[in-house]
Amino acid sequence: MNGWSYYYPWSYYPLYWYYMPPPVDPMYLMMIIYHWITIPYYYMLMFEMYRTLINVWKKSVEELTKVTSEVKG
Repeated sequence: MNGWSYYYPWSYYPLYWYYMPPPVDPMYLMMIIYHWITIPYYYMLMFEMYRTLINVWKKSVEELTKVTSEVKG
């Protein structure tokens, strides 16, 4: 192990498992599933808020242009 293979971990780790991996902790699974539920919900709320703000901005700009065109005409 004094050559280049000393620095490469795949030279002395097996390429496959000799045994089944241990079962996953149920609390960890609950945490992961909780994040699967809450993170998309958070992004959905964020995008809805952005969409609402953009619609309000568009309507206010339309009203401003309508008012300025009435004042000029």
